[in-house]
Amino acid sequence: MSLVEILAEISKLSFAERQAVIRLAMEEDPYLSPEEETVLEKRMEDFQLHPQAGIPLTELKTRIFPE
Repeated sequence: MSLVEILAEISKLSFAERQAVIRLAMEEDPYLSPEEETVLEKRMEDFQLHPQAGIPLTELKTRIFPE
């Protein structure tokens, strides 16, 4: 199954089901690589410098999990 197919199927799940999928994925690989940590640190620095560029969590959830 391709990533595109997986993402299409995930969007059909309920919010609770999507949370369960994310939890299972985190249990399988709970640690970030050094590169991933660097990306997250850079994004946090960027956000701290420009907080107006962010969006509220509720809007993020709506964008990711439209229902």
